[in-house]
Amino acid sequence: MKAFMVISKESRKRSGIGLIPGFFLLLLTFASSAQSIYEQVGRLPITTYTTEEYGGYPTVLATIQSEDGLMYFGATGGMYEYDGVSWRSIFNIRDYVTVRSLTKDSKGRIFYGGDDFGYLEVDEKGEARAVSLFHLIPEELKSGQTIVEILFLNEFILLRTPNYLIRLELGEDFTLKSLKSWQSETRFGKSFLVGNQIYVRYLDRGLFLLEDEELTLIPGTKDFFGKDAVSVMLPYPEKNSNNILLGGANTGFYFLEKGALTKFPTEVDLLIQEGNQLYGAISHQGNYILSVLGVGVVIMNPKGEILKKIGSDQGLHSDVVTGVYLDKNNGLWVTTEDGMARIAIDSPILSFGKELGINSAVRSIQKKGDELYLGTNTGLIKFDAIEKEFKSGLENENSEIFGLLGDGDNLIVPGRNLHVIRDGKAIRLDFPQDGSRPQTAIIPKDNPNILLVGTTLGLLLYEKGLSKQFPWELRGKVPGIGPISNHFFEGKDGIIFTNGHGKLYALEIEAQGVEPIGNQVIKPTVFDVDPSGSFSKIDGEFYMTSPQGMQKYSPEEGKFVATEDFSAVENDLFDFTQFKSGILWYESLDKKKNILKRNKEGKFVKDERTNSIAPYLSQVDFIDEDSILWFGSPKGLIRYDPKKDNQTDKEFFTLIRRIETKTDTIPLPFYGRNKGLAPVERKENSYRFEFAAPYFEDEKKTKYQTFLEGFDSDWVDWTDNKFKEYTNLPPGPYTFHVRALAHTGRISEEAVYSFVVLPPWYATWWAYLLYALLIGGIITAIVKWRSQKLKAENRILEERVNERTAALEKSLADLKSTQSQLIHAEKMASLGELTAGIAHEIQNPLNFVNNFSEVSEELIEEMKEEIDRGNYDDVKVISDDLKDNLGKIKFHGKRADGIVKSMLQHSRKDNSKKELTDINQLADEFLRLSYHGLRAKDKSFFADFHLDADPNLPKVEVISQEIGRVLLNLINNAFYAASEKKNLLEESGNLGDFKPHVWVATKNTTESVKISVGDNGNGIPDDIKSKIFQPFFTTKPTGSGTGLGLSMSFDIVKAHGGELLVESEIGKGTVFSIILPKKP
Repeated sequence: MKAFMVISKESRKRSGIGLIPGFFLLLLTFASSAQSIYEQVGRLPITTYTTEEYGGYPTVLATIQSEDGLMYFGATGGMYEYDGVSWRSIFNIRDYVTVRSLTKDSKGRIFYGGDDFGYLEVDEKGEARAVSLFHLIPEELKSGQTIVEILFLNEFILLRTPNYLIRLELGEDFTLKSLKSWQSETRFGKSFLVGNQIYVRYLDRGLFLLEDEELTLIPGTKDFFGKDAVSVMLPYPEKNSNNILLGGANTGFYFLEKGALTKFPTEVDLLIQEGNQLYGAISHQGNYILSVLGVGVVIMNPKGEILKKIGSDQGLHSDVVTGVYLDKNNGLWVTTEDGMARIAIDSPILSFGKELGINSAVRSIQKKGDELYLGTNTGLIKFDAIEKEFKSGLENENSEIFGLLGDGDNLIVPGRNLHVIRDGKAIRLDFPQDGSRPQTAIIPKDNPNILLVGTTLGLLLYEKGLSKQFPWELRGKVPGIGPISNHFFEGKDGIIFTNGHGKLYALEIEAQGVEPIGNQVIKPTVFDVDPSGSFSKIDGEFYMTSPQGMQKYSPEEGKFVATEDFSAVENDLFDFTQFKSGILWYESLDKKKNILKRNKEGKFVKDERTNSIAPYLSQVDFIDEDSILWFGSPKGLIRYDPKKDNQTDKEFFTLIRRIETKTDTIPLPFYGRNKGLAPVERKENSYRFEFAAPYFEDEKKTKYQTFLEGFDSDWVDWTDNKFKEYTNLPPGPYTFHVRALAHTGRISEEAVYSFVVLPPWYATWWAYLLYALLIGGIITAIVKWRSQKLKAENRILEERVNERTAALEKSLADLKSTQSQLIHAEKMASLGELTAGIAHEIQNPLNFVNNFSEVSEELIEEMKEEIDRGNYDDVKVISDDLKDNLGKIKFHGKRADGIVKSMLQHSRKDNSKKELTDINQLADEFLRLSYHGLRAKDKSFFADFHLDADPNLPKVEVISQEIGRVLLNLINNAFYAASEKKNLLEESGNLGDFKPHVWVATKNTTESVKISVGDNGNGIPDDIKSKIFQPFFTTKPTGSGTGLGLSMSFDIVKAHGGELLVESEIGKGTVFSIILPKKP
């Protein structure tokens, strides 16, 4: 059997244990850190838990924390688990199992004792359940007994009941290997494990040590602890490692050193003498945390001095404290007769409120040494160190006090009137009786003899007085300054800023001392600002918000200018400040407070380092000589000690508490903290994850963030939800991540769970293979059947195809013929348009031929007469004239022949041969033909026209009759559009000096030639511009056009490799442009 004790009876006898009289220990000095009065009275952050929350009986008796951070509480009638989010009862509430003791073995397993004895085991669903071992204890040892305490030593379990000490040795499978018991002749009191030694108190017998399988009385303890219960037994290392501190429930503390018992007088004795009982204790950072029935929690240092008392006046539900327990993050759990509480024992935050006399919101703070003054909504209050509470600091002054100002040992108090407190006495300063009230004050650093006081009606100037009776003398009101409602801010260059009622004032003090009131002393500069905006001094420079963005004061320019210093947070910034504490912070649009810092580029960014102070930041602040920060709030006062802010030293992780599918709950080992587990393969595709962070500091404000790798693209937004559901996940691998965000801004370690959603049986590889084989067989059968059928159908189809092919060839031939006829018809239509013009063009040369023929006949007759006369010289002259006439007849005959040939060429059905063509001549010819043709059809038609020919235009290879047809169509349309506008203007009486005008222009470019046809008609509307090149589309009246002109023109130009473009403006006219390449 393993040795249960480390010392023997003989070694104790040699030490000569006995009672040493005397109280010399009072003369000993101890190393103890000094504690201020404010640390004693300030209220630590406390979270209380009521029976309504955990759903059990009120009296809680035991506390322990699992290795996974979960909290367990033993109580009358049950045991409860708390993970920071939800509570769960370990036992059925109807079973009424009282649990009085909780402890852990060397492996971290939790054992419980009370009406039952056993351990907690996490089942396959991840839930802790109680496994009873009560059956291992013989009936005679447990009958009528309850297990009060459980201790572990050297793999042995020691159970204490009122009448028995029972030692168990268990195997790995929790089978009983050995059992030994000791029976009390009277009754056993508390047992303790100190320095690997077991101590137990024996009613009416004293304190006993369990060694060598026997209970041995420690000499001298019967007189002290025979009647009084031993409530505390802890090491006292201040003297030496073997010294033990004993606490009697009703007699106080003793030292047990080298077998000698010595009384240790402490300040706790006074509490015990008042009828309170010492119930238990734990040690913490060299101090002792005591539970004192009737008082609450008492923290005592090694000197026996009370550092702090925490009772119902500071937030506990009851002063009857049944136990204290420190969790992994040094949170102090306090169990009482009415629920439990957690105290942030090491918190840097202390609060002061109504329990200490602060009955309204704190508006201003001033502290020097231990003297602390607060300006509140109901006047000035001062902390009384003797009474340990705040009391009135200024009689008959119940108004709001905003701007307390320290002046050496004096305090300047702006309230309803203006006072100076000197040596604890109030001196009322001279103040105008004009209905105004002082708001704030400042003594400039470079002008300590001047006091500026901002009031509800302006700015007052005081000069330092020469007598104690009048420390400051009023000089007068500074002109040009309106009501002041904010603090004064003094910059590096001595400029002082303040604001009020939409105005910002920059005050420059131009001289030392005080001269007659006026701008000679104080020079104000006034800025109009956003009344709802923010303004503050930051590191000696001045910033403010504005509708145009953040602005910064430029001393060189004497005005505020735009700045990028806040660009990283400007869009989220609602308010910002840096006041007496020196902390720069801003309030975001969602009302969250964030501390700022400068980055390497000099811009302000969020300080992501975790801290405890951010939620308490206020524009009412102060920093004292010990670097303690003080903040005012509507509920009182906050004290912050940055040296104690150790957020990063605390464990903070998230647990996946439960995973459910539509069919069952999934086993969850390690709550998702072990990231090395292989993915779990399951068929379900809908999951619900429940999670919690066992971080018990204002845990109701903890937020959570999730990320399902394989489904989400990134972390989702922070939310208050403690669960996340996914439905209808596609088959594939996934990893669920979850993490928590504490109210201090710290992010926890994440919990992960990897799983694979398996495809349903009909989507597995073998199912797909079966599908493929089945489909393949079906396809093969269908193909064979279909092939035979298709062969028969193909024969019939071939016959039908031959018939249809012949019919189609005939239809195609007919279509080509129809198309050719249609094109020819359009040509004929164009020819018809030309007929009158051609007739006009032919008539001119014919008139010349007729005229010269008649003249020639007359010349012949004259020549005959001259021959008869013998005048041969005249005959020769006449013959020359006759020859000239014949030449002219020949010229005009050829001209008429050319016109006829051109007409025949235009009417020819097909002539696809391209020839070098003079585009200028072609344009001129068709411009004139079009005009005369229209004049011949309508004698009232009239229009101006002209040709702007480029003389450098080269000949281009085109089918001249095709391009001529395009020009004719475009020119006809242009004359029609211009004439139509003239007719419409005549009908409306708005003709004025309008004349129809058509022009044709040619232009030589690098790669092409351009022919433009323009008119001054009404233009083409945008809604039909895209339709004009469509076949059969026309805007002319029915019967006036075929709708094929522009369509055929577009095709002709395109066939030549060119473009036909249109530009039109309503009311001004239209220009069609033909772009033809020089090289086809």
